[in-house]
Amino acid sequence: MTAAVKPTLAILVAISALQPIALNLLAPATPALARHFTTNYATIQLTLTLFLVAVAVTQLIIGPLSDRFGRRPCVNAGVALFVLGSVLGALAPSTHILLIARVLEGAGGGAVFALSRAIIRDTADRDHAASQIATVTMVMVVAPMLAPWLGGQIETAFGWRAIFWFMTLFGVAVLVFTLARLPETAPNLGRQSSLLGVFRVFPELVRNRDFMLNVVAGSSASSAFFVFIAATPYIVVETMGRGSDVYGAYFILNALGYMLGNFAMSRLAVRVGTQTMVRRGLVISFIGTAVAMALSFTPWWSPLALFLPLALNAAGNGMTIPGATAEALSARPELAGSAAGLLGAVQLGFSAALTVLISWLVTLWPQSMNLMIWLLTTAGLAAVGFVRTRPGR
Repeated sequence: MTAAVKPTLAILVAISALQPIALNLLAPATPALARHFTTNYATIQLTLTLFLVAVAVTQLIIGPLSDRFGRRPCVNAGVALFVLGSVLGALAPSTHILLIARVLEGAGGGAVFALSRAIIRDTADRDHAASQIATVTMVMVVAPMLAPWLGGQIETAFGWRAIFWFMTLFGVAVLVFTLARLPETAPNLGRQSSLLGVFRVFPELVRNRDFMLNVVAGSSASSAFFVFIAATPYIVVETMGRGSDVYGAYFILNALGYMLGNFAMSRLAVRVGTQTMVRRGLVISFIGTAVAMALSFTPWWSPLALFLPLALNAAGNGMTIPGATAEALSARPELAGSAAGLLGAVQLGFSAALTVLISWLVTLWPQSMNLMIWLLTTAGLAAVGFVRTRPGR
């Protein structure tokens, strides 16, 4: 294990928060964006879909590059790109420019999010890495917990452009922080003889059975979350006739559930084992999504009936995602950047495809969101059943 100086919790939280802030802060404003640019909801939802595509593609590239050139320069470049995208979004005169801005934000946010997990794996074994990832997520989950509420308040008071200016200021603050305080943790700087060589680990990772099963488990949980993010603003605002501020307020239930799951993982992963915690998380999610789906077909379907059972699902996800991530990165600890990049690309690429599908389906049948989330959870639960038990390392 590398002897590099460990980064502080504050640094890890700061770089991890960029992506969820950019993702969730704009979500309540999507109906307003559709009205401003005189376009349909599905088109505006591309601000989410293309954001996720950019995150996925960038993680695939930034992971191997960070193995060769180091985590620090790649993180700083990612934060700078995020700031550029935020400024462009604030000034966007058209839908096309707005989408380009979201791509840049996604690329920057995705780069630093993937590398935050690789940095943790650089300095901890598997079970401790799962615990630390959960701890960081538990602290920084305040960002996505407050972001929808804050985004709704900003849009209502100042308009949607102010949301991008807020993200610009936050990005600049993070960049100053990383330039001053982020240490280098990559264990194999400069060992690869060519840039092409750093990408050759991907086929080996794909052939690793346990790596791929944990990718499926983690992807099912993260995709369920993004389907939720894509569909619930439409359900609450258009189907239930409530305001974007109502969506933001109820979203806090989801974030609190996720934080509870993170807390459980951070406290129990080393004692109980990461694999056990992942399985328990998926069982909890299965129960929550089944209840949510059943309630969606009753006359009592309301924002509370929508968000409360899915908060239980979020608690399960809070256990599943950090654990599955740590398990996957343990396939090749010395190339944690490449593993984190491939894992993130699969997770976000699949999520992006599903957001396109659900943005169309939810306008035809609002209950389709609950059914899709339940199916994803079922697939993840099936995948972990085939993961081989192994000791922590």
